[in-house]
Amino acid sequence: MVRRVRVPQSLVLGLALLLGVAGCSRMPTAPLNQPDAGASGTGGTPAQVLGLLEGGSSSANSKTVVIGILGGVVSVGDFTVLFPSAALTQPATVTVTQPDLNHPVVRLSISPASANHFLLPVLMTANAQRMDKALLSVACISYYNPTTGKWEDLGSTVSILGLTVSTPLWHFSTYRVSSEGKAGW
Repeated sequence: MVRRVRVPQSLVLGLALLLGVAGCSRMPTAPLNQPDAGASGTGGTPAQVLGLLEGGSSSANSKTVVIGILGGVVSVGDFTVLFPSAALTQPATVTVTQPDLNHPVVRLSISPASANHFLLPVLMTANAQRMDKALLSVACISYYNPTTGKWEDLGSTVSILGLTVSTPLWHFSTYRVSSEGKAGW
């Protein structure tokens, strides 16, 4: 005769919750309270290649990090750049620089240059808390086109509640938060 084994629901629910928390703890969307210490350079250890270590260097207005194929996050000043898994085909050194923390302009660079096109878009989010609230609803992120010498608006998402402006990026350049054709705050 077949006997059924009963497993308490609370045990199953607890295990599922534990696995969910443990599984997401190393994702690019994990909380940003991870230590900055780690490996640096482009040596290519397995952990770096997979994007498990966020080593690098930083200053008040600039941060350089090695991003692997599992993605990662780089934040400087008012800007955060999120690489999803599989956005890159190889590890790359990413530098995010906000030259003046009083102005919403950011320079993004990546090395090697062959990595400056992504398989999946990279999400850049700007903290717009200092922007005039009346202009926030029409704010967007603009890209500096070196060929034309002009700023070009990108399709952006504004969060009125979060006071942020976000846009997907397919390559790195110089970007700014703008409203009605002028740099914000």
